Amino acid sequence: MNALRRAIAAFRAWPRRYHGLLVGVVLWILWLLFGFWRTLLLAVLAAIGYMVGRVLEENQSWRELLDKLLSDRYTE
Repeated sequence: MNALRRAIAAFRAWPRRYHGLLVGVVLWILWLLFGFWRTLLLAVLAAIGYMVGRVLEENQSWRELLDKLLSDRYTE
């Protein structure tokens, strides 16, 4: 467990450009393995899962989230 914590600490110490590089390489590998549409679906589902987890973690209201997403500033 200590090795994992050290690895996470080392990863966080990297400059942000290396985080972006790592994300790009992972997406490229997924694209090669699964194809464009499946990789895009995976990214969309991961984003939805992140949003749901964030709402649950912060004890936010679903109505508040929908009001933010569907507010007047996004409509013309």
